[in-house]
Amino acid sequence: KLNWSETNEFPYDLYEWEGIDGSTVIAHDFENPGQDYNGNITPKDIYGTWSNFEGKLHHPESLFSFGWGDGGGGPSEQMLENYARLKSFPAMPRLRMAKVDEFFESLPREGLPRWTGELYLELHRGTLTTQARVKKLNREAEHRLLEAEALSTLAALHGGDYQREELEVAWKTLLLNQFHDILPGTSIGEVYDVTHKELADVVRTARKLRDRALSPTPEAHAKSSALLVVNVSLNPRPLSVVLHAESRPASIAEADLPTQETENGGLLVHAPDLSVPGLGWSTLKNQNEHAPGRSETRDVGAEVAGGRVVLDNGLLRVEIGEDGALHGVYDGEAGREVLAGRANQLWAYTDKPRNWEAWDVDEGYEQEGEEISGVESVEVVENGPLRASVRMTRRWRGSTIEQTYRLLSGSRRLDVESYVDWRERRVLLRTLFPLAVRSHETTCETMFGALRRPTHHNTPWDATRFEVSAHRFCDLSEPGYGVALLNDGKYGHSAKGNVLGISLLRSPLYPDPFADEGEHRFTYSLFPHPGDWTTAGVAREAFDLNAPLFPVVAQDDALPQGFSLVEAEGLELALGSLKLAEEGGGAILRLYEPHGARGECTLRFARGVERVERANLLEEAEGPVEVHQGAVRLRVRPFEVVTLNVEWEKE
Repeated sequence: KLNWSETNEFPYDLYEWEGIDGSTVIAHDFENPGQDYNGNITPKDIYGTWSNFEGKLHHPESLFSFGWGDGGGGPSEQMLENYARLKSFPAMPRLRMAKVDEFFESLPREGLPRWTGELYLELHRGTLTTQARVKKLNREAEHRLLEAEALSTLAALHGGDYQREELEVAWKTLLLNQFHDILPGTSIGEVYDVTHKELADVVRTARKLRDRALSPTPEAHAKSSALLVVNVSLNPRPLSVVLHAESRPASIAEADLPTQETENGGLLVHAPDLSVPGLGWSTLKNQNEHAPGRSETRDVGAEVAGGRVVLDNGLLRVEIGEDGALHGVYDGEAGREVLAGRANQLWAYTDKPRNWEAWDVDEGYEQEGEEISGVESVEVVENGPLRASVRMTRRWRGSTIEQTYRLLSGSRRLDVESYVDWRERRVLLRTLFPLAVRSHETTCETMFGALRRPTHHNTPWDATRFEVSAHRFCDLSEPGYGVALLNDGKYGHSAKGNVLGISLLRSPLYPDPFADEGEHRFTYSLFPHPGDWTTAGVAREAFDLNAPLFPVVAQDDALPQGFSLVEAEGLELALGSLKLAEEGGGAILRLYEPHGARGECTLRFARGVERVERANLLEEAEGPVEVHQGAVRLRVRPFEVVTLNVEWEKE
């Protein structure tokens, strides 16, 4: 599809593509001048495809796929008849039937041009934002299933059951709804009626499996007086968890933990100087006779003055103006202002692409927009000592935008929890953050790594990247300091000069005239940090926003008070998955290097292991890993994905 790009012509159609980890694959793009996704065996299409093929100097054949595609039919009888007539027709390219793997096996392995880095399509940028509910549910389902698999595996190692069938059904449902017209938001409305229900069911199933993994029976819940705070990250994380009514103990005794009532009746337990171990848990117990204690961390509070609100936790001083935007964020530890102007500006742009409504955001869209600045109400809803929150409500045309700024004690992350009742048509809603950081590149998370992109428009190739994809974060760093924007379900981003932006909602009319209409809940966060993104823990903070620590009720004394499956030392790695192997008795521990660094990491397992093998993504064995005193040592390349098949000793 790269040959659909609107501005720049991709230079190759037979080439090596090099990914972020340095690995390469041979790629072939062919351009059929006929019917796009369909391939009809006609002289015009055959000859046109061969004429368009620019890789003739490297290989004497090009692919030509035939059949009715994009949802239906495959090859027809007429197409097969045409093939028989044209395969050796004079003055036409010779045709032969073959499978795709045969074609690639015949290609030369040397001498092909190489394209390094992103294959950016200069089209269909709106698919990063359209149908926001599906994208939010997709993100949530991915993280809840990660948690469910990991916790089910930990339970199995402690004698519990692993709900393989339910997990498989949930994963397959999620993958089905990642189909190329569902997740991008380009299907008809009836599709999303089904998709919303199916993905919500996946999230519910994953939560049920996660929460019951360590306490599988109702009797265990009834008898329990132990509360586990679970961490599915590979690395330890500061203790911060909200206990809801069903899991809330009468009091918290463990380590004199500080608590605060939340606005919705929950109990925030927040002690950033304590940590919950990676791939494990810490236990909080019910002891009614013991009162909550205090932490060493400085309190956070909210102060209203002259129509403005200030949140201050000693690390960050956040000033919110009467217009609902951030008028200042001062980093007290670094002694510098974070912003270069008013931030979290909400802009509404006229969104009428030239061609495909749900698919496209056109270049120049920003020339026709207005800022949404009218604030109807301001309310301090939490005022410390552990968390301060202020809510700003805006109304614009027929829509309501309610945003709650939240700042925790001891935290550098300012959350912007958003509720939007969206009633617009053909309007693109975005947020903009001018930052006091200078860099010619921004870093955007992608699967198992990150991409760097220019923040300037020096060339036509740069200028077309006015809307780009990012997963959980986008960062702008200069030597010694940086600022990241995190999110829990947004994918369309921009980085121009020192201004980072996120596309929040769209409202195209085709193919679903009601796309994005109604209620939305999402969070994005400002995360200023010393150092660059690799040393400041940006990836960890983004994971924490999407997969915070969570409480699980467990039977008292049935499990250790604290547990960590594995401790990692050396080069920082991140968790890709923890699950039981599809075949055999081992567990699959998939890790990846998230920063583009090279080095050595030692994994120390909490219990004895019989065998550790390297495997590929299909869990096929690639060779044993030496185990020494319950630990393995790994040499890891930049952005490498490491899959280990681990068999533990029987207890």
